[in-house]
Amino acid sequence: MYLVKDLVEGRIVYYWVDEDGSTRSPLVATFALAEDWWKQFTFDRYEGPERRASVVDRRSNTEKRLRMDQSNRFASTNVQGRRETDRPVKVTFDLVQKRIKEMTGS
Repeated sequence: MYLVKDLVEGRIVYYWVDEDGSTRSPLVATFALAEDWWKQFTFDRYEGPERRASVVDRRSNTEKRLRMDQSNRFASTNVQGRRETDRPVKVTFDLVQKRIKEMTGS
C-alpha cells in the first residue's frame, strides 16, 4: 500500500491506496493518524500467532533508537526492526502542490 498526502476541500489529508489506486483507508487529518491506521490494518490482517501485546513498536522513537544503537557495541544489526510495521512510514504520493496549482490556475 501507498500513503497519499492530498488536499481535499482546502484541508491536507492522508489516506492509503492499493497498487491499483483504490482507496483503502478513511481520510485522516494527520500523518500520525495515517501511520496508526496502517499499523492496525496490518496487524489485523496477520493470521499467525501474535506475540506482541501492542502495535506500537518500542523502537518508534527514532532519536532514542539511534542513540541506543551508537552507545551499545552489541546493538542489533537491524535497528529498524524485522517487521514491516517497524519501519518508518513515508508519504509515497504528495499531491498537495499539484492541487494548489490546480486551484490557482498556475
